[in-house]
Amino acid sequence: MALMRSTRPTLKMIADYAGVSRGTVDRVLHGRPRVSPEKRKRVEEALAKLRYTPNAAARSLALKTKNLTIAVVLPSWNPYFRNEIDKGISAARDSLRDYGLSVVKHHFETDSPADCLKVIDMVLQDGARGLAVCASNAPAVRERLLEVHRSGIPVVTFNSDVPECGQLCFVGEDSRKSGRIAADLMYKLVGRHATICLACNNLEFDSIQSRLAGFSARMAELGLGQRDFPIIETYERYDITYRKVLDHMEANPDCGGLYMMAESIVGAVAALKEAGRLGSVRVVSHDLPEATAAALREGSVDFTVDQNIYFQGFRPVSIIADYLLSGKHPEERQEFTPNTILCAESIRTSRE
Repeated sequence: MALMRSTRPTLKMIADYAGVSRGTVDRVLHGRPRVSPEKRKRVEEALAKLRYTPNAAARSLALKTKNLTIAVVLPSWNPYFRNEIDKGISAARDSLRDYGLSVVKHHFETDSPADCLKVIDMVLQDGARGLAVCASNAPAVRERLLEVHRSGIPVVTFNSDVPECGQLCFVGEDSRKSGRIAADLMYKLVGRHATICLACNNLEFDSIQSRLAGFSARMAELGLGQRDFPIIETYERYDITYRKVLDHMEANPDCGGLYMMAESIVGAVAALKEAGRLGSVRVVSHDLPEATAAALREGSVDFTVDQNIYFQGFRPVSIIADYLLSGKHPEERQEFTPNTILCAESIRTSRE
């Protein structure tokens, strides 16, 4: 079909080019379900070929009457993570009120894929038209998100990715890079010959696996002889962290470093004190909840590698809103937040 460049393509033109009905084109443009993957692909190719650009103002007005909902689904992690994420989500929600888009947030209580899937199914049954998700990279979760994507509902992952689930974008830190940064810091603290223990909340999360890979790769580059680092899973529980760290320290008197990828820093510090190893075991952690800030100030933790969690709450909602309002895709498939290395002095205020 020939098309004059000055002519804005109509839905009929798109439908004729793709060999589908106008209703199918409309469902694709508005992210609605009940379109087969094959027809969706043909429509998307027609939109690109005919250089269709949605009328953002008209679409915003249309959406305003429908009050579409964006759902944010995330684990029930520690208060620091929840509070920072909530600030970002609230800011995004406030910015979208005039567009008729509402934002709801739901936590799943444990890190199990089954709990996550229950919440995802619930928000979809409630009519969510966009989905921002922080979840474990479990096959069942990945397959469910891929189904959501194929149904026409945009998905954005954040904080911990679920690769190849059809997401528009991942928003979070470059976890492999942050693991490499932690390895550099730990190596400077303990040297070539000390043994190191690693603690994390849950190995099923992609961010944890990526940090581990980055940490191990950098340590190998630095010539550390140890390759298989002992790993403790804490599940963000004080009692589990305390017991496992204490057991490890008592069984491994030569351990010189503890890499805390988990937030349960209080349990780790208590275990080091009980074992009489506080100060002799060097500690590198992630993020800056108040417990970690206090541990930095007192010298229980040497360094922490921080990330912008607020942005990880704000940006996924904004990406989904842009897609629903104007069909706009993010420029990058991954938006990484910067890492900041913090020590006791860098978080000290002028009053201290």
